Amino acid sequence: MLRTEDIAEKHRRITVMKIIKQLTCLFVFLLLITWNNGALAIQASSDIKPAKFVKSRGKTQVNYNIHQVNVVDIDGETRKIWQYEYVEIEGSVTKAKFKEALRKQDLEKEEGNKPSWDPDEIKAEYDEEKTKAQKVK
Repeated sequence: MLRTEDIAEKHRRITVMKIIKQLTCLFVFLLLITWNNGALAIQASSDIKPAKFVKSRGKTQVNYNIHQVNVVDIDGETRKIWQYEYVEIEGSVTKAKFKEALRKQDLEKEEGNKPSWDPDEIKAEYDEEKTKAQKVK
């Protein structure tokens, strides 16, 4: 027969295991949200010329660097396709959000541990955009 203390200990262990499982699930969920929240550039291709802006599921796919190239199929035939890069931006698309996505892309492609953009230059652009926005109001 199990004693009352044994039953209480078993119940405590089960409760602790449930809490650990819930915290682990929450941690993984938060990691996935953080990882998926960034707007990073993705390379893509299409048989038809892609639109510059495509809305889907509350995000806007902004396509850029769109150009046509020749590719050779498996059967040896040459055909033209469109290659492009895109970022997905949540909510309304602004110039600042697009620039931020491009900055993140540059950080991924950095050479010699140095990004391809200058922080002072970006700050000057930001200040200029801010001034323009204030004049419009």
